[in-house]
Amino acid sequence: MNKIGIRAHDLGKFDDCFKLAHKVKSHHFDGLQLVFKKALNYHIDFDHLSDIKNAFNDLELMMLGAYFNPVHPNEKIVEDGIKYFKKHLEIANTLNAKYVGTETGSLMGTPWGYVEENHLKDTLYKVITIFNELTKYAKRHHTTIALEGAYNHVVYSPLKVREVLDFINSEHLKVTVDLFNFLHIGNYEKRMDILEDCFKYLKEDIVIFHLKDFVIKEDQLVQVGLGQGIMDYETIIQRIIDEVPNAYLIFEGITGDDIVTSLKLIKSLFI
Repeated sequence: MNKIGIRAHDLGKFDDCFKLAHKVKSHHFDGLQLVFKKALNYHIDFDHLSDIKNAFNDLELMMLGAYFNPVHPNEKIVEDGIKYFKKHLEIANTLNAKYVGTETGSLMGTPWGYVEENHLKDTLYKVITIFNELTKYAKRHHTTIALEGAYNHVVYSPLKVREVLDFINSEHLKVTVDLFNFLHIGNYEKRMDILEDCFKYLKEDIVIFHLKDFVIKEDQLVQVGLGQGIMDYETIIQRIIDEVPNAYLIFEGITGDDIVTSLKLIKSLFI
């Protein structure tokens, strides 16, 4: 059965990893996605991780988020991002973290917005080259990368994600599907078709779904709590159960009171 988690920093930023773990459990999530710099108020010593391991010992550490921009125009930023990502690959097994995750970046730099050049073949090749190397590093450390596509980024569709997977061809590279991230004002009405493309092209490699909902305001997609927008979660959850029953379902960008109502909704769809 699909297990349900939450992005840790959507619960707040904590001075103590044990308090964070308690907060996750108080909401009755099965686990979490953890980005150290965003969820914890202190520096993590990658050589001394016993507190982190003990804090989340009875939760699923579904993903370590080590998001970096592999095509940032500043090469030093790219180098630093790769080094930081590799550190997460080195410690994932120690923490019993299932995956180390990132998106595929933008030539815009910061923020990671859309520019036409993101979707060029040469840009895709840059991303493939970097993740080919990182996947080999993941294999060496007996862990797995979860790569996430997004329309504004380099790997902008389920088919492009498939292209990356086929080129690298490794069991140590899997996929996070964030349906919302594949959408924009020109294609959001085809969201269920895009979900079906995810199953068509990526079914055997999907390990995580990010769950989001949205409404349209002033020609913009604006995120809201699950069940408050136009995503058909009754159908989406049933399709996930049918196609990828072991994938993690992680709430992302859902905060405050929306956490409670969103979790109640998703759990009700498994009954």
